[in-house]
Amino acid sequence: MKTQLFYKSFFIYCERNNTSFFTKFDKGINIIHGKNTSGKSTVLQAIQYTFGINDEKHKLFEILDEGVIFRLDFIMRRESNENISIIRDNDFIYIKRENRPLIKYSGIGANNSREHILLKEYLSELFGFTLNLESAGEYKLASLEAMFLPYYVSQDYGWVLALKSFRGLDFFKNFKTDYYDYYLGITNEFDRLKKQELERDKKNFEAKIKFLTDTEQHDDEFKLSKLKDELFISKSLEYIEYYKKNKDELIQIEKEYLTKCNKLTFIEERLKILRIVKKALKAENPIENDCPTCQQNLPSSIENIYEYYQDFNNTESEITKLKNELKDIKGNINSLETAMSTQKEIVANDYALLHKYKIADLTFTSWLDNKTKVQLSNNILFQIGETTIELNKKNIELKAFKTDDELKKERNSRDYIFKEYFKDYLNELKVKPFDNELYLLLYQMKIFPKQGVELLKTLLSYYFAFNKVIEQTSYVHVFPFMMDAIFKEDIDEDNRKLILEFIFKNKPSNNQIILSFAESKKNTKTASEYNEEIMNGKAKLILTNLTDERSLLNSINDEQKEYLKETLYLIE
Repeated sequence: MKTQLFYKSFFIYCERNNTSFFTKFDKGINIIHGKNTSGKSTVLQAIQYTFGINDEKHKLFEILDEGVIFRLDFIMRRESNENISIIRDNDFIYIKRENRPLIKYSGIGANNSREHILLKEYLSELFGFTLNLESAGEYKLASLEAMFLPYYVSQDYGWVLALKSFRGLDFFKNFKTDYYDYYLGITNEFDRLKKQELERDKKNFEAKIKFLTDTEQHDDEFKLSKLKDELFISKSLEYIEYYKKNKDELIQIEKEYLTKCNKLTFIEERLKILRIVKKALKAENPIENDCPTCQQNLPSSIENIYEYYQDFNNTESEITKLKNELKDIKGNINSLETAMSTQKEIVANDYALLHKYKIADLTFTSWLDNKTKVQLSNNILFQIGETTIELNKKNIELKAFKTDDELKKERNSRDYIFKEYFKDYLNELKVKPFDNELYLLLYQMKIFPKQGVELLKTLLSYYFAFNKVIEQTSYVHVFPFMMDAIFKEDIDEDNRKLILEFIFKNKPSNNQIILSFAESKKNTKTASEYNEEIMNGKAKLILTNLTDERSLLNSINDEQKEYLKETLYLIE
C-alpha cells in the first residue's frame, strides 16, 4: 500500500535573536511568494534538510549560522492517518510519532555516519521506500535524496537537467536505469546484485564445461591411455600385494631394530653409572682405609663392614649381569641389521623387476604415466558432471528473475506511457515538438536542446508526466510535490499565466503541491491576483517578504511561543 505525506506546518526558530518563521500548508496548492532573496527557496530547502538531506546544507549556510531549529509537522497516510513531527537541531534529529516514544538520532551531519545510516533506514521503512543502488560493487539502500527526488525541483539545476535537483546521485552505478525501474514498477526488489552474480557464475560454469569437454574429447592421449590401462592391472595388483607383504615385514624389522638400539644405549649408560659407584665404594673401605681428613684409622662396627661388602658385591654382580645382556643385545642388533638389509634388497629388486616387466611394450614406468592420464581423464569427466549440476542450479535460480528481453519490453511499455503524457503536456505549454524521439523516452532521454522559458516548460512537462506515470506504481510513496522558482527565467506575462494554468489543471488529485516564485512591485500581477484569476482562490498563499531581502525570520508572536514551548519540550 502506498504511503502518502501531507505537510501541515513548518516552523523555524532562532534562539540567538528570538526570531522565527511559521506557516501552515493546505492539502492542495501552496504558493510561497515574496521578494527575491527573501527566503522562499530557504523554506523548501529547509524542509528537505529537516528530514536529514545534507545535500541542502551548503545552500542554507546563512540561516544555519544563526543556530536555528527546524520543525515540520505532517500527516502520514497509509492504512490510517498518523500525525508525525520531525525536528532538526544542527546534527540532531528528533522524530515524534503519535502515541509513540520520541526517537533521537545524534551526529547525522555526514551521510556516511552510522547515525545518518540508521536514520535513512528508519525513514525508508517508515515510508515504504526500498530502492537499492549500486556503489563500490554492492547494492545498498538508496539515499534520502533518491527518496525525495521525484517530488522536488530545485532552483539551481532542477530547471536545467532532469534528475539533478540533488548532487551526488550520479556516483551510483546505473543510477538512471535503477531509479526509473524502481519508480515505474519494473523492479522494486533488492535482487539486481544477486542476479548479476548468478549470471556471472553461469558464464563461468559454461566456459569451464566447454574447456573440459574439449580437452577430454579431443586429446588422443586420453583415448590411448584408456586402451592401455587394462593390460597392466593384473600385474600391478600382483606387485602391490607382494610389495605390501615385504614392506610390512621390513617395517617390523626396523621397529625391532630401533627398540634394541634404544635398549643398548640404556644398558651402556647404566654400566657407566655402576662403574662410578664401584669406584666410590672402593674408596670407602672401612677396613683398609683411613679418614681422608686426619689420616686416622676409622673404627667400624661389624654391621657397617657387612653392609659395605653387601653393596660392593651387589654392584659387581649387576655390572656382570649387564655386560652379558649387552653382549646379547649387540648380537641381536647385528642380526637385525643383516635381516633389514636383506629385506630392503628384496623390496628394491621387486620394484626393479616390475620396471623391467613389459606387456606389449608397456612397462611399469610408462604404465604409471599412462595411469596418470587415465586418472586425469576421469577427473575431467567428474568435474564436467559436477559443474553441470551447479550450472543447472544457477539456471533454476535465474528463472525467478526477469530476463533482459522481459526487462526491455517492460521499459519500452512504461517509456511509451510516459511519452504520451509528456507530449500532451509539451503541447499544452506550447513547447515546440522535438524532432528526435530520444528526447521523449525516459531511458534514452538526453539533455533537452532548449533554452530559457522553453527549457523551463519542457522540464515542467517532464516532472508532471513522470509523476503521472508513477501514480500507477502501487508501492511508490507519495510526497508533497515541491517546485522552487517556477518563474526562474525572465518569463513574460503570457507564459506566467500559461504555467500557472497548467499546474492548476494538471495537479495530482491526491497530492499536495508547494511552489514558489518571486514577486515585486515590478510584476504586473501579484500572487493573490494569480490565485483569484487562475486558481479560483483555492491556493494557499505564504508570504515571505515583499520589502526586505534576507528577512525570512521575524519577531516571534504569542502563538508561535506556545509552539516553541512544545518543540523544546520534545527535544529537552
